[in-house]
Formats: sequence, C-alpha cells, structure tokens
Amino acid sequence: MLRTRITAVDNDADVQIKRLNKNQKQVRMHDVLEIYDGEVRIFRTTHSGDVWQLRMWISQEKKYIRKSLKTRDKLIAIEIAKAEYIQYKARLLNGEKLFSLTASDLRNKYLEHVTELVEGGQISAGRLTNIKTYTKHYQDFVGKEAKIQNIAEDFFDGYRAFRQTKVKGITMTVVVNESITIKQMYKWAVKKKLISSTYVPDFGRIKVPKNETRRESFTVINYDKLVNVAKKWWQRTPKGSANRDEEIYYRRSIRDFILLMANFGFRTGELLQLKFGNVKVHDDATEHSSESATVKVLAETSKVRKERTVRSRRGDIFNRRKTYSRFFGENSFVFSMYGEDKMMTTTILYDYFTDLKKEVKKKYPDYDDSLSLYSLRHFWITLQLIHGKVDIHKVARFAGTSYTQIVNHYDGMKDAEVSNQLMAVKLRFDVENDGIYVMQDKAKDEDEGDKEDGKIKETT
Repeated sequence: MLRTRITAVDNDADVQIKRLNKNQKQVRMHDVLEIYDGEVRIFRTTHSGDVWQLRMWISQEKKYIRKSLKTRDKLIAIEIAKAEYIQYKARLLNGEKLFSLTASDLRNKYLEHVTELVEGGQISAGRLTNIKTYTKHYQDFVGKEAKIQNIAEDFFDGYRAFRQTKVKGITMTVVVNESITIKQMYKWAVKKKLISSTYVPDFGRIKVPKNETRRESFTVINYDKLVNVAKKWWQRTPKGSANRDEEIYYRRSIRDFILLMANFGFRTGELLQLKFGNVKVHDDATEHSSESATVKVLAETSKVRKERTVRSRRGDIFNRRKTYSRFFGENSFVFSMYGEDKMMTTTILYDYFTDLKKEVKKKYPDYDDSLSLYSLRHFWITLQLIHGKVDIHKVARFAGTSYTQIVNHYDGMKDAEVSNQLMAVKLRFDVENDGIYVMQDKAKDEDEGDKEDGKIKETT
C-alpha cells in the first residue's frame, strides 16, 4: 500500500491523514480512463464488482459527480460517460445547479428573498407571514431533507389529501392559495438556476366549491358573547400567577384588538403594523358615542399595496392603549410587545385569542369558536351590506378592497335582506283577469289610510 512520506513540512496531522486517505482511495481504483481531456474519468473499483463508475469535477460547485454507469462493458461505459458529460455540460451552460438543494434549503433561501422584498416595500409583512406558513406545510409534505431535484413533479398531486388529513375542514380555497405560493417558490428557484428550468410542481385539479368563497362572519349574538367575556377577562387573571402583569397586558390587548377590528374593518396585519404616529383621535365624544379616530393605513402594511385613510368610532381605545402600554411614541406600534418596543408577534396574538375563545365557550356552550380574528373584518363588512345605507363601492374603498371582491365574497350576506324585501311584496292571483295584483302589509295600509279598492287590503 502506498504511503505519503512525512517530512518536516508535513507537520499538520489532519493534512497527513487526508493525504493517506486520498492515496488509499486512488489505490482502490483500476482500469482508469480519461475522457474529454481528463474532464471525465471512468474507472472500476474492487468494491463495485467491476461495474464501471464515472467521476466528474464540477468547478462551479467545487464538488465531484460520481455515479455508477451500470455496466461491466468498457465500450458501453465510454459511450454512456460521453452522453452524461454532454448532459451535465448543457445544464451547466444553462446556469443550473447540479447538486440539488434540500427542501429546507430551498425554503430558507426563498424566505430570505421574500424578507428582502418586505424590507424594500414590495410586499407586506403580512404576506411574508403567510408565505412562511405555506412553505412550512410544503416542507412537512415533501420532507425537510428531500432533494428538490429528486421530487417527481406529480408528487404534488397528493398535497390536497395531505392537507385534508392534517386539518379537518380545511377549505379548498386555502389549499389553492398554498399551492400557488409553492409554485411561486419553484418559479423563483428556476429563475435562480437552483433547479431544472423545466420543473413545475403539478398539484392536479383542486376543485373549489362555488359557495366556498363566502366569508365566515360573526353574528351579532356571537360577537356580543365574545366582547362580553373579553371585557373582564383580564380582571380574572390569577393573583399568584407568574408574570401576572404581562398576562394582564396581553388579555387587555386582545380585547382592544377585537374592538378595533370590528369598528374599522382592518385586516389583521394592518392593525398589527399600525403605529401611533398614523392615528389621530378627535375630541368629538358625545353623551351617546365615544371619540372618533382617523387612521392612515400605509401601503406597505396593506395586502393591496395601496394607502388609505379612514375615520371611525372607538378612538377612545387608542387613548386607552396609552394608559397601560409602556410604548406609545409616534413610532411605536399600537399593539407592541409587553417588554419591548416592537410589534406584537402573531403567535402571541393568536394564542391569546384562542385562550379567550375557550373562556367564551365555557360561559356560552353554543358560541361558534371556529371563527377567527379575521372574521371580525368580515363582520364589519357584513354589517355595512346588511344595513345597506352606504354604497357598496364606498364600503370597498373604506375596507381597502374592490367592488368585485365584495360581490364575490360577501354578496351572499344580502340574501336575507333580499328575501325580506320579496316577502314584503304580497301577491294575489286575479283569476277573472288572468293576472296578479300586489297587496300591501296591513301596517302599511293603516299608515296610508284605507283605499277605496278593497282588493289591495290584506284579508288573511
């Protein structure tokens, strides 16, 4: 066996060992042939059962490709090696990476890219939060250490079933949104030459029921139960509990968050990222109503990337926040962390909302605890549609959405109103004249006085 001679210069033990190991590996090779001026080497080893192997140095990635040619025939091995070389070279010239990333690597790189977009004001922080969540589901589905180049494109056809087993009652709208985000991540990976230029995840057909896009909203009764419990929940914090002041702070915060969501129709991310410098409370309180407040929702915090300024009731809540929050400067978040002048995390927000819902359920067993914080935005929009006193275009403008979105997602809320209006119209058959005539409610007749034509008075 060949040994590397150790000299005074070779005084690093690690170097010596590496050289010995290198020579030992070289000794195990035999029948070595070089192809294309030595760029590709084929050989056989005692451990491969005389099956020909290929080795090719990829200088761009500083790694060797080594693979079995799956033949003991020398001429066939040479032809296969040449074909492999041409394919690898073509991919390298196209800028592709030959050594596949893991699913975890891809997700981390993509999140770095998306974070830069947030910092550059290109997308909202709320969108980043969604992407983190969706790509985490992707990672759980394919496996954290899975090599992305080795994942079959049609493997993603099982994603819908995977999510349905993980989350009971998940809507197909959510699954479609997740699949779109995953496709966008792979499209970015292709652009960055991290994966084959032809790779496209195939999720198959995901059918979304027509009425699924209707938003789940609070009823007035459910909303009343929620705020009724939230109002005094912080006062019931156990006196001996650890970090009691912090617990009280977050319990009071979730109550104020709920009230502002329901009175301004904010998106969750818009309210979380709101700063005191973008809020002006007006001195216009009356005997029957609290102060109003004007709020500027910045483009970078909005899902639609468009700034809007709105004014609504419950400006007193912003003033109340300043009485128990440590941070209320112009640049402080309205909903900050207890001990830091930073935005409250979504984890804390949702955890406390979940705990609050459990308390509401204890007191009111019929309370619908499937509703989310975002349902409060739907609640606000639904109320505006039901009372019908504000034009739908104006409702959309206030909420920072479009007329089309309102119609597609909320118009079903007006079904009851339409039904009541139709029910108010009383029709009777006029058999003699082969027609119908309209009758009015008795109460309306009394208001207008009796008519000479008895036919229009309700008789039943």
